[in-house]
Amino acid sequence: ANDRTKVYGEDEPQLDYTITSGNLVGEDQLSGELERVAGEDVGEYDITQGTLAASSNYTLTFVKGTFTITPKTITVTAGDITKIYGEPDPELTYTVSGLVGGDQLTGALGRETGEDVGTYAITQGTLTAGANYEISFVGADFTIEPRALKIKVTNDNLSKTYGDPDPEFTYEISSGSLVGDDTLSGELGREEGEDVKEGGY
Repeated sequence: ANDRTKVYGEDEPQLDYTITSGNLVGEDQLSGELERVAGEDVGEYDITQGTLAASSNYTLTFVKGTFTITPKTITVTAGDITKIYGEPDPELTYTVSGLVGGDQLTGALGRETGEDVGTYAITQGTLTAGANYEISFVGADFTIEPRALKIKVTNDNLSKTYGDPDPEFTYEISSGSLVGDDTLSGELGREEGEDVKEGGY
């Protein structure tokens, strides 16, 4: 039997053979056909004699062949994802092309670790289609965008007498919120100047 190969999910190629020693006489022919061990998963299967036979005028010695099923390559493309700093991660999504029949992917995509504002790579993670497939993975970006805060000055009509020290400038967060243990740092400032100025600073 001649060795044969196919990719998982493709149509079955025809099994054939070669007479490697001896010869048929005149118009004599072999009858019947080869068979192979059943199975559609990736692996190697024996090609057997099946019903192949010669007439009683011949002694037929059969040498089995190997039928090999190789993995099918499929493409998995991750989708770009965005979230605001401090929010939970949204679900990572992907599209896939090339699965056979009702086959499904299992597992999940992953992403590069990090919670600060920036761009992180989306990875294949534990996503798999099993031994019958090889995955060609197209990655994407997981982007964390800044969180909006609105700061309101709470004593915005301050004044002082010329030569006195500045009063304290205070503020509050009027919309948005800080995440976890995050805090604001630094302090408010004002337009420079120590002289009396109409309209203020």
